[in-house]
Amino acid sequence: MNRGINLPTPLRLAASLALTGAIVFLSLVPGYPQEDDAQLLLIVASVPSLLQNTMHFVLYGLLTLFWALTLARFQRFKRPVFWAAVLASGIGIALEYGQLFVPGRYASLMDIGLNTGGVIIGVVLAKTLRLHPLRYPH
Repeated sequence: MNRGINLPTPLRLAASLALTGAIVFLSLVPGYPQEDDAQLLLIVASVPSLLQNTMHFVLYGLLTLFWALTLARFQRFKRPVFWAAVLASGIGIALEYGQLFVPGRYASLMDIGLNTGGVIIGVVLAKTLRLHPLRYPH
């Protein structure tokens, strides 16, 4: 029985890249709203801290899952869940470092911990789907 998610490779890749882009955008928005900011930036900058922390957890879980689903399509990635976790963790650490250079933002070990918790949840979800690199035809 096929329990996996059977989406075409380009759709998987597009979803993974879109989510990665959204996380990069959200992570690098200035920490305090400016009067001349676009409405979207004003909304993002004013999100309460508790919701931001929850979003770290959820978004990095989804990021890991999406990349695991994408990498599972390529035979060269014998361990797609592992590489998805490495990728998501690397993105999280790089963005935390990048926040040192964004007005009103700062790098936080707590955020890295929340990102890591999300990555772990993503790994569990991906393992639940029993991803295997040769499972699906290209």
